[in-house]
Amino acid sequence: MNILLPLGLAFIMFAIGLGLTMADFTRVFRYPRAVLVGLLNQIVLLPMIGFAVLVGYHGRPEFALGLMILAASPGGITSNLLTALAGGNAALSISMTAITSLLSVVTVPLILAVSQTVFLGSGQDVHMPIGRIMGSVLMVTALPIAAGMALYARRPQLADILRPWARHGATGVFALIVITAFIDQMDNIVQHFADIGPRLVALNVATMALGVFSAVALGLERAERIAIAMECGLQNAALAIFVAISVLGNPVLVVPAITYALVMNVTAAGYVAWARRPGLRLAAK
Repeated sequence: MNILLPLGLAFIMFAIGLGLTMADFTRVFRYPRAVLVGLLNQIVLLPMIGFAVLVGYHGRPEFALGLMILAASPGGITSNLLTALAGGNAALSISMTAITSLLSVVTVPLILAVSQTVFLGSGQDVHMPIGRIMGSVLMVTALPIAAGMALYARRPQLADILRPWARHGATGVFALIVITAFIDQMDNIVQHFADIGPRLVALNVATMALGVFSAVALGLERAERIAIAMECGLQNAALAIFVAISVLGNPVLVVPAITYALVMNVTAAGYVAWARRPGLRLAAK
């Protein structure tokens, strides 16, 4: 698991990179309001909501830290697919995933450093190697994305052939990571779901609602609202699992990430069904 997990996550990020060009990063200048509100929600407000839902929490400190690892993680690969299925702006979703994935090299260690102080204090049992977190996230996110982009730029025909296979493979790898971690921690998940589960549901619903309401407040189009909501609600649970197991060496920390992975796909499926209602889609035209 310690070897396959980082390799699997790196493959997922490589698959994302195969479909990216520099235009996906410069889209912020073409759609500044949409991209900036999405990034603000994802990088700043989502962790703040994470802290808010943990107010009054007196359960295991490891679960609180695990929730914050998840809140610090960027958007996941499934957000792009589900955004397209819901009729959202897939290009905007891809841009936000790419940017937040690269920024996670800095944002994840910073958010976790603050979370450690708040939830674990001086008597903490989890060693928080900030430099190692930064280096590890760099190795499994930024570098594989850059490698995928380089292949796309140099061999576009090969990248076009590999992309659909890589995307399907990445989805399978993500599912395998979650299922394996779920089986390993199933007893903890079942035993403590009533403890941490409602707070994870609250985090997911609140972040998706924040994405919608903030986009509406800025007058963004329906497709952009869908993309922002999906990007805020669908986190990179595989990255959270990697940080918990491979970097911090504490499997208990993955319980919130695995539970959230189940919750977020249920709510996302409901949101897709709602967004695809014939009456709603006709009204948006």
